[in-house]
Amino acid sequence: MDASFLHVLLAAAVAGCSSAAADGAHGYWMNSPSLNGWREAVFRAGVPAQPAVLPPGVEPMMVGSSSPAAQMLVLEGMTHLLTFGDMRAFLKFDAALRLDPDCLMAHWGRCMSLMGAGPAFQDQRVHSMKRMKELALRPDCPERERAYADALAVLLMDGPVKAREAWKTICSTWKRDPYAPLFYAMLLRDGFDGQGNPGEGQKEAVRVVEDVLKERPGSQAALFMRALLEEVAPSISPATVETARRAVSANPFSASAHHLLGHCLFRTGDYEGASAAFKESENLCLAWEKAENVSPALDDAYFRSILYRAVSEFCAGRYKRAEAIASRAASVPLDKKHPLAPGTLLQLWEARTLPARLMLARPSLPRQALVLKAFPGPLPKGFPDLSNGMTAVVSQYMGACYAARQGRTDAVASAFDKMSGILRLLMDGADAARRQMSVSYWARCLQTGSLYSSEIRSLMFPDSANVWMSEAIRSQRFSSLLLPPVVPYPAEWVLARAYLKAGKFRECADMCEQALKRFPNHAGVLETLDKARSSGK
Repeated sequence: MDASFLHVLLAAAVAGCSSAAADGAHGYWMNSPSLNGWREAVFRAGVPAQPAVLPPGVEPMMVGSSSPAAQMLVLEGMTHLLTFGDMRAFLKFDAALRLDPDCLMAHWGRCMSLMGAGPAFQDQRVHSMKRMKELALRPDCPERERAYADALAVLLMDGPVKAREAWKTICSTWKRDPYAPLFYAMLLRDGFDGQGNPGEGQKEAVRVVEDVLKERPGSQAALFMRALLEEVAPSISPATVETARRAVSANPFSASAHHLLGHCLFRTGDYEGASAAFKESENLCLAWEKAENVSPALDDAYFRSILYRAVSEFCAGRYKRAEAIASRAASVPLDKKHPLAPGTLLQLWEARTLPARLMLARPSLPRQALVLKAFPGPLPKGFPDLSNGMTAVVSQYMGACYAARQGRTDAVASAFDKMSGILRLLMDGADAARRQMSVSYWARCLQTGSLYSSEIRSLMFPDSANVWMSEAIRSQRFSSLLLPPVVPYPAEWVLARAYLKAGKFRECADMCEQALKRFPNHAGVLETLDKARSSGK
């Protein structure tokens, strides 16, 4: 669940919203009774909050507002929030507030959607938090909206465990609320253990979402959430893939739904299908940027999809195409107005080095001059410099790979020592990572460096490659929805190639079989397996 909606929310909570409770009140705005003001009257009178025909993915729910158009925008924003479209959600909530500045749910949504958007949106974030509190304290505030505000306050002040109870209360009190069970399920997620067994929260989340789907089988947000619950499972079932396809069918204009389908197909080894789905997501993202006049820096969904597509093409064995796609992502200019925006952080930590990383991951290394040409230039001033750590990690790995090919063992050892020093410095960068809103990317950089270090060790001591790669194999993680794996191959493949080079064909074949469990149909692994089998005859 790296960089998930919940993690981003919690990471930014203290910096972004603690000022909203400056008066010390810890009652979460629940101390004022509803006096059946005009908002409550709208609810009780049953005035339609939405037109008969709803946009794709939107579900009907009463929203207290003087503007029917604002009500609709809020509901569209809610769907975007639940499908990881935070910036799209923000624009919907922001538009709703222009129509009705006193719409509590629009302020609530703006707080939720801007938690990971960087300091450029700090004023809007804090303003909406304060205004939401004021509106929740008004006697005419509908109880459900006050409960939504309360749930957000509990999450920010007390953390996710307490917040689960707040959302559970909303679900039990307003049983027809189409969105509350899905926010509750999002908070329940606790993943899978080392044996691939779901946690108790995971099981409960599945039950909650499946209950929603029994009542509303076509709900895009519920279908999305049901597939999302399996994102890091040891294997993705055909049923999960079908659920992701249904989410796309429920709203073909949702970039998030296409990206989700791409992730599920990637995990099953259908790299061609995954690439096509990611491409659909990219196209929708670019169209959205143009229609809304949004900078790519604020469209992290675009970068997530294009990076994942490049890795999908690599896993399919289409190396040059993968590198061309990665180069396209790396060539998008950095936006100096948004140095800490979600899209910018993906550019800095992931996109800038991906072309070189893909070249270095090929079964046969290309000429070093080509890799050097793909390397990023110096980081412009004004951007978070901790991201230089990823460039440094890749640089030392590159040096070790080419030194090993040339038989310069002393240079390989030197690269390992330098890599170790870089990782020690990076490990001291936790505070900087928090300030630069880069904790998840910083952690991925450390994972990448650790894996590269194991590979360099195996280059230094090929006869004991199994010793150096064993920890790398054990520490692997399945790719999440939001980002492809830290390297575009299973760690077992590195050991398999070492076995092949040493003439240990049976061990090579066995390791390839293990690798294919993690990356089904990986072209490089299949090629190595064929070589092992043909050589071992």
